[in-house]
Amino acid sequence: MSLKKNTLLALGLGGFSLGLQTVVHAVELESEPKLQAIADELIAEQYYTQAELEAIFAKATVQQSVLDAMKSPAEYKFTWGKYRKLFLKQDRIQQGVEFWNEYETELSRAEKEYGVPAHVIVSIVGVESKFGRYKGKHKVLDSLVSLTVGYPRRSKFFASELKEFLILTKENGLPVDQILGSYAGAVGYPQFISSSYRNYAVDFSGDGKTDLINQPIDAIGSIANYFIENGWKPGQAVTSLAHETVEVGVADLANRKRKTLYTAAALREKGAPISTAVDDAERLNVLMLNASEVLPESRDNSVYIVRAGDTACAIAETNNVSCKALFKLNKLNKKGDIFRGQKLKLPQTKMTSAKASKAKGQRPNVVEGSKWAVSNPKIAASAKGITPESERDSSIKERFFFTHHNFYAITQYNHSVLYAMAVYDLSEAIANAKADFDKKAVNN
Repeated sequence: MSLKKNTLLALGLGGFSLGLQTVVHAVELESEPKLQAIADELIAEQYYTQAELEAIFAKATVQQSVLDAMKSPAEYKFTWGKYRKLFLKQDRIQQGVEFWNEYETELSRAEKEYGVPAHVIVSIVGVESKFGRYKGKHKVLDSLVSLTVGYPRRSKFFASELKEFLILTKENGLPVDQILGSYAGAVGYPQFISSSYRNYAVDFSGDGKTDLINQPIDAIGSIANYFIENGWKPGQAVTSLAHETVEVGVADLANRKRKTLYTAAALREKGAPISTAVDDAERLNVLMLNASEVLPESRDNSVYIVRAGDTACAIAETNNVSCKALFKLNKLNKKGDIFRGQKLKLPQTKMTSAKASKAKGQRPNVVEGSKWAVSNPKIAASAKGITPESERDSSIKERFFFTHHNFYAITQYNHSVLYAMAVYDLSEAIANAKADFDKKAVNN
């Protein structure tokens, strides 16, 4: 699932959404101004006639399940511990090695031509489609129509993707009403959205056509091309290894912004344990991930503490305030960028303090049995106003990372830092397993 730079997540994880409905209703082009506007553009650009488009949209239905899925993607619904476990499974690692072995020549060629490591490419295919085993079950036409007419907050974006999809199918002679993908319209091995398919897909197999749905070799080259076109710097690192503790001055800089904010030299001055291989002038960021995502509750009903996966508008909806008012009060940018631990002021409402507190739903969300699970009695107890009997093992065992530019190149594919770290972790696990496989093959 790829994204055009600075656009919305094109989530290829529809299988992890919860509580979906199956209500559908047919679409009539003449009764949907947003769809007719797309049709007018396509007609003016001589891709289709009005009659052709009327016939196409007559085959589309608005799917309530798609609209429901868009409200609860895995990156927003799950803690880091649970999200990571979705991908760091032994079967997916093994399948990664098998995929690498099968397409080793093409992966080596992509790494040489584009400068994107083979294990990163393999990891993307593994995260996005489980190496082609799961490419999505929704008709892309239905998904994009549904999100254009039924998801106002991002209607403009999905209308653009619907137009791109109609051009893509026309240019490539694809059956417009039969292509399956994610609930957000992403398709194929790499789960590219339509604009990314048209802009970044390459015929890496050399068979005269670019096919990301059935041709994994084209997917390999296209993923590499996507990354290099969206800022990947060949030969540079993605992130440091995890640090359980760092100096307080460094920990205070941790954030989830998608950019490198500090020089290595500045971080070293604060005591950051950055490898000597990193040049002083290189720009990094400080990222903290905690599997349980337990945060102290705000005692102030006018404040919300941001958790992993929260979005500004989702917070507004949960607290019965308008998205616009929340943006304005907190001076958020147009994208609504927020970060874990940030304190957002909530617009005043007529709700009582008790109701407001209940509506916020500020409660711990702990994942049991995770490799990243942490013991957090001090924070959990303080949130309830209880002083723990012992301070032993009460510190939060966060994991701190010094993230490089290439980490944020991965977030161009999917804007979540959880996604980028999952891709990185899976890529390292697959690379290690591949090295073990190769070593055994030599010894045998």
